[in-house]
Amino acid sequence: MFKVGQEHEGGIIFYVDGTGEHGLIAAKFDQGQAEWGCQTTKISGADGEKIGTGLQNTMDILKGCSSANIAAKLCLDLVLNGYDDWFLPSKDELWQLFLHKDIVGSFASDVTAPYWSSTEVENSNGAWRQTFSNYLEQTIYDKYRVFNVRAVRKF
Repeated sequence: MFKVGQEHEGGIIFYVDGTGEHGLIAAKFDQGQAEWGCQTTKISGADGEKIGTGLQNTMDILKGCSSANIAAKLCLDLVLNGYDDWFLPSKDELWQLFLHKDIVGSFASDVTAPYWSSTEVENSNGAWRQTFSNYLEQTIYDKYRVFNVRAVRKF
């Protein structure tokens, strides 16, 4: 059985499903800062909010947005500790990461520097982002803004 806070497969477990055998791992540090990308382009399929949708969102973002150095690309291109299947978390995956931020660690605490999720909103201009300071906020923001990026992966 796996538990939150355990080091595993290249990162730190921050979510375990009901079986205790599967979950999500966060990289131990940020991958930098980036735009979400493609401000005026609606990305088909990148609207998954639930746990388990981040990888597909990330792939859909890169399929529909050719901008360089965007948040999804930083994650999907990441090779860390021998693993190359990292992705930008969905809205709900990012929420779980926030709930366990003290266990995972190394997050920016500045309220002006939140983290991007891979979840786009209905219009083509916004995506969900999450602050990691003590001031809790999960809101929609313009995709051209530069925010922090933390990659996650499934196990």
